[in-house]
Amino acid sequence: MADIDDLPANLDVLRLVRRYEPVLRFTAGEMFFPMPVEDYVAQAALWASPQDGDTAALLLDHGQLDPDRLAAAALEHPNAYLFLRYAPKALQGREARAWRKRPDRPKFTGVSRLAAVGLLGRFISSGMRLSLMLRGTVPGGLSAAAQQQYGATLPVRHAYHAHVSTDGGYLIIQYWFLYAMNDWRSGFSGVNDHEADWEQVTVYLASDGTEAASEDPDRWVLSWVAFSSHDEAGDELRRRPDDPDISWVDDTHPVVNVGAGSHSGAYLAGDYLVRVQPLALRRTFGVFTSVRSLVFPWAPNGPFLGIGIPYVDYRRGDGIHIGPGTSRPWTPILIDSSTPWVRDYRGLWGLDTADRFGGERAPAGPRYERNGAIRASWADPVGWAGLDKIPPNRAARAAADAARIAELDARINELDAKINTGQRELRRAVGGIEVLPPTVTSADGGDDGAATRLAARELALRELRSQRRSAVNERDQLRHVRSEMLYSPPHAHLRHRAVPEKAVAPGLLLRFWSGASLSVLLFLLGVALLFDLGPLFLVVGIAILVVMAVEALLRGRLFVFLPAVAIIAAVSLLIWLVVTQLRIALGVLALAAAVASGIANLRDLLTRR
Repeated sequence: MADIDDLPANLDVLRLVRRYEPVLRFTAGEMFFPMPVEDYVAQAALWASPQDGDTAALLLDHGQLDPDRLAAAALEHPNAYLFLRYAPKALQGREARAWRKRPDRPKFTGVSRLAAVGLLGRFISSGMRLSLMLRGTVPGGLSAAAQQQYGATLPVRHAYHAHVSTDGGYLIIQYWFLYAMNDWRSGFSGVNDHEADWEQVTVYLASDGTEAASEDPDRWVLSWVAFSSHDEAGDELRRRPDDPDISWVDDTHPVVNVGAGSHSGAYLAGDYLVRVQPLALRRTFGVFTSVRSLVFPWAPNGPFLGIGIPYVDYRRGDGIHIGPGTSRPWTPILIDSSTPWVRDYRGLWGLDTADRFGGERAPAGPRYERNGAIRASWADPVGWAGLDKIPPNRAARAAADAARIAELDARINELDAKINTGQRELRRAVGGIEVLPPTVTSADGGDDGAATRLAARELALRELRSQRRSAVNERDQLRHVRSEMLYSPPHAHLRHRAVPEKAVAPGLLLRFWSGASLSVLLFLLGVALLFDLGPLFLVVGIAILVVMAVEALLRGRLFVFLPAVAIIAAVSLLIWLVVTQLRIALGVLALAAAVASGIANLRDLLTRR
């Protein structure tokens, strides 16, 4: 792998970068857009995080920083946990109210995220909201202060920071975008807020196979595109240029629909329902999902049974557009691992809230994680997108296929030799056993022992033949089918294709219920417990069933809910009978089996011709 300084000396890197720079389409209401590191740092202050109960220490105040001074300060404090502060303080009281009411503030209309998910998702979401009081979070009014400071510098330069590298036959261009603020929570009812935000778009280019390609940008062909996303990793990140989900400007500039406040990227414009699973709760969610799929196999992903903390990521593309073909061009900035601020500053790019969940802490820069380790996407962009197994071009594909065919030919020859040897040994053994008298074979374990040894040899020979058939099948496919195949379908490598939610507006009653259902459930439980209306288990079960029945009715899923309740009740009754009345339980099972068998046999008789 090589950084930009190790690329061919005569390759016009800037021309290559500009040829594939993306077009970013934002959601109406977005207030922060990509800016140069130089502009961000010039307005920021550098702090050292508190250690062992100390208070945070100001190292360089607002107006005293530039990228080179930031790198130098990082070297001067190698053992400190550093972070930047873009906004000096959050807006409070009258200032915050005036900012919210100002007439030039971008307007945004969202949807009811709670109406799109089930009761359990709402319960978990409320718990996470309450946890904000205990976690380290971004102060209220900080996004307002950041936007006020950001807006004071208008007109701003819209910039990306391009990192170019090579690996595994690919030439990779990463477009890194720095935002002054992620205001997903406060601005768009999302997961989190944090000062500063780094996102990326990565394009993977492959040589056309000629020697001239090393120095000619026009001979590098686009192979894959990957947008940073909250929900995808590995193979799920990347798409082929012929993927119909991707829009293009002038054939080489991919269109990215940017999440409002979150700045994640999407191929298709729309509203995306995401279910966030904190690491601490991921195992619990996994167990519940498995049980849910077992009990309700007909509706494993329905909104009524949704699991996780529900949020909407608005990636509508109906706001400001930046990039080629728009009125807002890019300012390109080339970076690599020797760029001082990239190499030396390992701290955070915004306020360090010390959030235990990590969501409200500012991010580290493009090269480093928060713990100072080098990002996989920076150091290993090919492996990060699952491309280690994908040859970059047809020539590489053909060479890999030829090598695999040669490997299979050698394997087939090896298996042929083993099969011939095994066949001869098996025939000799059978002949020898057949001519020996029973007294000799019985002394060596009897007829059963000899037969067992012969069966083992025959089974081993069959396994060798099975391996040979598989090898021949793969070799023939490579020889005769691969040469005729252009590409697999564009979505063949995706286990989950992210698409926007269907634009179905919930009714007024459902919107009201989605906000009130949790309070209704807790109210019913509180009344039942205070007035001692029955056993705790029974009271809780009835309260939950009542709330779930109303939920199902409002969603038009009552005839799905009722059979599910009946199944759960029947299974619970059967378990109770097994524990307390085994004889009755077995009788019930026998009757149920008789009815099911009779129905099946009758159906078979009626349909037989």
